[in-house]
Amino acid sequence: MTESYWNARYGAYIKCPVPNCNHVGSVITKAHCRLVHGMDRAEVRKKYGFPENVSKLNRKQIETMKKRGSRL
Repeated sequence: MTESYWNARYGAYIKCPVPNCNHVGSVITKAHCRLVHGMDRAEVRKKYGFPENVSKLNRKQIETMKKRGSRL
């Protein structure tokens, strides 16, 4: 079973908690944590906390922030 902290609510998005990672989506997968950061979710959570809710932004704003490399 997937922890609800790693999934966004319907119609919302979350951002990976690792600094300088601009991954935004409806879920932060185990594969993302392992392949991009070399850690499992438990290690990411222990070191950086849970993903941030970015549900107030629309998809266009999120894409613009990803391109700029900004921390949401």
